[in-house]
Amino acid sequence: MANIVISEVCNLKCPYCFASQFLENARTHTESVFISLEDFEARLDFLDASGIHEVRLIGGEPTLHPRFTGLVERARERGKSIVVFSHGLMSERALACLESLPPGECTVLVNINATRQVDQPDEREMTQRRATIARLGQRVQLGFNVYSTRFDLDFLIPLIEETGCQRAIRVGLAQPILDGKNAYLHPKQYPIVARRLVRFARNAMAQGIRLDFDCGFVRCMFSEDDLNVLEQAGTLFEARCNPILDLAITGEAIHCFPLTGKVALPAGSGMDAGQMREQLSRQTRIYRSAGIYKECSTCLHKQNGVCSGGCLAVTLRRFQHSAIRLDVPASILSIPGQE
Repeated sequence: MANIVISEVCNLKCPYCFASQFLENARTHTESVFISLEDFEARLDFLDASGIHEVRLIGGEPTLHPRFTGLVERARERGKSIVVFSHGLMSERALACLESLPPGECTVLVNINATRQVDQPDEREMTQRRATIARLGQRVQLGFNVYSTRFDLDFLIPLIEETGCQRAIRVGLAQPILDGKNAYLHPKQYPIVARRLVRFARNAMAQGIRLDFDCGFVRCMFSEDDLNVLEQAGTLFEARCNPILDLAITGEAIHCFPLTGKVALPAGSGMDAGQMREQLSRQTRIYRSAGIYKECSTCLHKQNGVCSGGCLAVTLRRFQHSAIRLDVPASILSIPGQE
C-alpha cells in the first residue's frame, strides 16, 4: 500500500487536519502544487515494481488537480483499481469520471467532518456531499475523524440509508502535528471516545453497518466487553501504527503526514514500497519501546504485539524529541537489477 499525493492544495480548513503542516511545507519547497503527468507515470512504475495494484490518490484534495480525470484514466490503462481520499465537495467533471468507473474497481473515501470547531458538519457542505455520495453509491465509504469527545456519529446511519453507499464507516483519531497546531485528542480522552464508539457500534450493528478503525488506536482504551461488542458488530479491531508511505510530489516518501519533517526517505532512493516501509520502521524502532502512555513500555499487550502503543506522533510529542535524520545505507540504495 502507498498513497500518491497529486495535489498540495485544499479548499477546506478542517481544524484537525494533520496534513496542514505538510501542505504548508510543500508550498514553500516545490514549484508546482499539482503532480505532473510525467511524475505520475513514475509513481505508477513504482507501484508496478512494488506489486501494488491499487492507486490511492490523496492531497490536499486530490480532485482539485486540473487533470484529475487524465490521471485516473492513465491509472486505469495500467489495469489499476482507484481509491480516492476526498472531502466530497468535488467538481462535476471529477464526479462524472468516478461515477463512470465500476464500483468494484473504485472506492472514494468521503470524509464527513465539521470544518470548524463545532459538533456537526456545515449543512450547505453536507447537502453537496449527500448529492455526491448518492451518485457514487457503492463506490463510497464514509469516513469520520474524531478530534473532540463531543462527536456524534448517529447522523451517518440515515445518510447511508438515503444514499446507498457502503454500509461501513472508517473512523480515525485526529493526531497531532509535531511542528504545527491542529485540533486533536489527548490520550487521556481516549477512553471517553471508546465508550461513544462502542455505543454507536451497537446502534450501527442493528442496521447492518460496521465500523472500520484507522491507525493510532490503543488496546487499553477498550474494555474486554467493549471488544466483544465490536467483534459482534463485525469490526476487526487492530491497535496499529506503521509507515503509511505517503509519496509527495517531490518523490519523497513520508512515514505519515503527522510526522512531516521528521521521518521520511529522500526521492530517488531506488527502493520499492516494501523496502521503504522496512527502512522507515528500522529508523523509528527505538521509539517503539515507548508509547502514548508511560505504562506502554511495560504493557503485556504491547510486548505481545497486540498493540503498537498508539500513534508515533503522540509518542514523540510526549518526549518533545528533535528531528529524526535518516541516513540510507548505500547497500539499500543499490538494488540488484537496477544499477
